[in-house]
Amino acid sequence: MTSPEIKLIAVDLDGTLLREDHTTLSEANREALTQAAARGVEIVVATGRSISAVAPQVLELPFLRYFITCNGSMTTDREGHILRAAPLPLPIAEELLTHLSGMGGFPIQLYADQKMYLSRADWENRDALHLPPFHLKALFSSQESIVDSLWERMHRPGSHLEKINLPYLLPQQKAAIKAWLSQRFGDAVRAVSTMESNLELTDREASKGAALQALCGMLALPMAQVMALGDADNDIGMLQAAGIGVAMGNAYPETQAAARWVTRSNEEDGVACAIERFLP
Repeated sequence: MTSPEIKLIAVDLDGTLLREDHTTLSEANREALTQAAARGVEIVVATGRSISAVAPQVLELPFLRYFITCNGSMTTDREGHILRAAPLPLPIAEELLTHLSGMGGFPIQLYADQKMYLSRADWENRDALHLPPFHLKALFSSQESIVDSLWERMHRPGSHLEKINLPYLLPQQKAAIKAWLSQRFGDAVRAVSTMESNLELTDREASKGAALQALCGMLALPMAQVMALGDADNDIGMLQAAGIGVAMGNAYPETQAAARWVTRSNEEDGVACAIERFLP
């Protein structure tokens, strides 16, 4: 079967476009994206990160015009205009924070207004809480991300509450939280993992798949002409929505099962390999 002409590529960052250090954009991947953009293909970043945490090597790519961030909670253009928002409602965010804080024993991060926040208490206890190096690096680079109270930060007037992230959970903690979320909120809160040990909580309308479909609607592009690439379960929706869903060689088994094609791993320039395969 002949593949449709690709007009837009949506690409995840961690575990997909970037190396395992969460920072390095390989020359092969950079060149493949550059060549695709030169042919008129729209390149869209679709990430669990906030825009403030997107790797500088990615942000400096001149052809990027649109960013899907915080797992689809926010879609913005290069100038920072909000094109679509699906924030956590404040009452739900309050209940989540109250319950999770009461459980104790793991760090909690709040993503609001395209920035990541951690309480000062969790920051000072970061070694015992096993904060991942990637998050530590992001927090070191922005001291305003360390706040006395996540509750107070949550209640700043006019804030978009994009995501609550639990970056390091033991298996039993993760299972207990998922069971409580299902019982208390049903499908009103979306819970996905981008790493084996984490859990990311957003509004039900916040998904990469929904955000990508909305953006393509704005651009009058049929989904059949979209290629999406990802590795984790927060990518499954956009892989299924796209005409060509590509999972990385290092992707979760369920992500690979949802894809049309599996490329090489992020350490082997899998993004470049897929672009060469479908944009010959």
